[in-house]
Amino acid sequence: MRIEATGKPEGCKLIRISADLEDGVIQSISIRGDFFASPVEGFDRAEKRLRDVPVRELGSRFEQYLQEEGVEAQGINGEGLDRVFDSI
Repeated sequence: MRIEATGKPEGCKLIRISADLEDGVIQSISIRGDFFASPVEGFDRAEKRLRDVPVRELGSRFEQYLQEEGVEAQGINGEGLDRVFDSI
């Protein structure tokens, strides 16, 4: 199932999520918006690592992967991702 969601949760900038899900598990995901993340390559790797993650773990895993990749993000966080996703 293809999911598209856009939102501006409290404490975040605009976030756009496009994802393919199967049985509540992320098959692919694209996270875009008005936030900043550096280094971009680390953000891209963290985003790719979200494949095969259950949707209910999206926010916590996103935070974990950003930290492991050494990414500094402004205007986006795991809680914000969860809120945008929950708005569907």
